[in-house]
Amino acid sequence: MTDLHPDSVEAARERGGAAAEDRPESITEAVERAELGYGDGEPLVGESYQDYPSREELSNPDRGEFLRDLLAHPLVDGLDTAVEEMTGAGDSPTLRKWLSTVEAASEAHSLDVDTLTAKGGDQGGGDTLTSLLGYEPPADVVHRDNPVLVAELYTLGLSVAEIADTLTPRVEGSVSEGHVRDILKTAGLLKGRTRDEQQTAFEDKDGRIGGTTFDRSEGGDSNGLTVNAEDFA
Repeated sequence: MTDLHPDSVEAARERGGAAAEDRPESITEAVERAELGYGDGEPLVGESYQDYPSREELSNPDRGEFLRDLLAHPLVDGLDTAVEEMTGAGDSPTLRKWLSTVEAASEAHSLDVDTLTAKGGDQGGGDTLTSLLGYEPPADVVHRDNPVLVAELYTLGLSVAEIADTLTPRVEGSVSEGHVRDILKTAGLLKGRTRDEQQTAFEDKDGRIGGTTFDRSEGGDSNGLTVNAEDFA
């Protein structure tokens, strides 16, 4: 639950949108958790995707441990997801070749695929948002404009960028850092004016005289002077 103690609120404001330096290690681990898919997030096995074996190498005796660890990973629930993690290929013929090779390599290494990919209910840990909160929030609570949810994530120690990245996969449309900043400013957890407040202040100072416009978009075109509120968010 969001900590609204005066000291906590002031500390949040002073962070200026950065991650909390003293946040629990569990929060950092949840934010930086591995993601399924070649090149997405951190690799599920080992230190680098460059260390992943090629399709031709999978049956080599020294690759049995890699394949076993991959199949046993909480995010891998079958050969198809194992293939998704091992290759960035998107065309069906290549994926079919990979699937056939992984199946053959598993047999060559005497790996029981069904047993390794069978996951218990508590192994996957859910997505990043669920891991951070410690529970699965109600669907009607998870939306990009919910100030309680955004404030909760910020007081947990997430940065503005991390909040945007955490919410984007769970809501309709992407969540920009500027949008997160606006919500936190409205909630009093960040200092400064929101983009709407900046726009209003600009217009109050005759910002539209002579065809001048105020552009709140990220790179939009307009006639006359263009002021992008993102530069001041």
